Amino acid sequence: MPELALNSFLFLAGVGALLVIFLPFSPMTVDFVLVPRNQVVRIYRYRHFFWAIGLLALGTLLLRGLAGAIGPFAEGAAALPFPAGSTDPFWLWLTLGSGAFLAFLFWSGYVPYVMTPPEGQQILSAEEGDELLDPDTHVLGLFHNEETRAYPRSLLARPHYLHDELGGHPVTVSYCILCNSGIAFEAELDGRPLNLRALTATNNNIIFFEPERGNFIQQLDGRIFAGPDEGRELQALPLLLTTWAEWKALHPETRVRFAPPRTLRDRMVNWMLQKLIPLEKLTRRRSPWHRLEAPVDDRLPAMSFVLGVEQGGERRAYPVDIAKKKGVIQDTLGGEPLVVLYDAASDVGSVFSRRLDAQTLRFEPYRLEQEGIVARDLETGSLWDIHGRAREGGLAGRNLTELPHFNKLFWFAWAHFKPDTKVFAETQPAEQRKAA
Repeated sequence: MPELALNSFLFLAGVGALLVIFLPFSPMTVDFVLVPRNQVVRIYRYRHFFWAIGLLALGTLLLRGLAGAIGPFAEGAAALPFPAGSTDPFWLWLTLGSGAFLAFLFWSGYVPYVMTPPEGQQILSAEEGDELLDPDTHVLGLFHNEETRAYPRSLLARPHYLHDELGGHPVTVSYCILCNSGIAFEAELDGRPLNLRALTATNNNIIFFEPERGNFIQQLDGRIFAGPDEGRELQALPLLLTTWAEWKALHPETRVRFAPPRTLRDRMVNWMLQKLIPLEKLTRRRSPWHRLEAPVDDRLPAMSFVLGVEQGGERRAYPVDIAKKKGVIQDTLGGEPLVVLYDAASDVGSVFSRRLDAQTLRFEPYRLEQEGIVARDLETGSLWDIHGRAREGGLAGRNLTELPHFNKLFWFAWAHFKPDTKVFAETQPAEQRKAA
């Protein structure tokens, strides 16, 4: 009986310690544990301790099993730094089988291992992109430092992030498939490079870890919520979610970041993401893919698209359905006069400041399909396209400043991480009309 108790203790301690590491860091099991974010951070910080306990316990049990299963080895077992061997080969096979199963779980589903950028990434021309991407392929587009880049959604879906360089400046492009939240960050803080890595997802949104400094960043916050630089914000750069055909029409000079899956794990995970949770399937759901720690905000349908904007300590969600219908939404948020421009024909929208030099512009919808014009300002009569560029009129050649925002993310995600957000309504309250 003491032998059974000891073997059982070693097995449960070993498997339990490894499961503590695995369960909160795998999309396959996160629904079963729903560990709060602060506990996730604590577990990851002490992961080496759990690894040591797990491997030591299972290693000891394995040696005990070997000592009991191999006669000559059993004679010398007493001289080894572990108790005498078990005479029951059951424990040997149980340890080997459990070890193999755990190894497969970590190889296939442990986010810090699985969610790493693919090797062999290439920068392709638009013409080369045409050969690899269908016109309706979903891409996330970035315009920064006078360079334009398209990232196929399938490329970003598995690792959730890529490191890139535009105009000589490093950026980290991030995309969380379950929130449909795409945003880029300038990959430096106080001149120090940021080497972000995917860690896990809490409440359906990815957490990044910076190993050099030990900082933890929630993607939808863009803030360091734990670590030596807690409270600091990363400089966000908006991404535009659209199709390859529409992005190329807006930016014919664009280049494409591309990397086909090469390893078995890359192919397997890529296939699962494309077949099990494509964007079309997610939008048809009524609830998030994984559970949330709080109830879903019912002011809008959970999986409806919004443009999420945060300015001056205020947050607002602009439903895509309203933006598509109106074409132009004028508002003031956190003291910043802004405009949402939306082109219903191409299903593309973005958010800009209405300040230009000393002027605060006012806009109205103005459609010129062949020119890509979507708005006209009332101050100068200039015509503006969906990217905030004046194409005609007194301000021709000028550009509005694009404001950081989440483009077409799911409402449940914005509401969960920004619970004090307001929702732009087609019929605005009097104080909101006055502010705009």
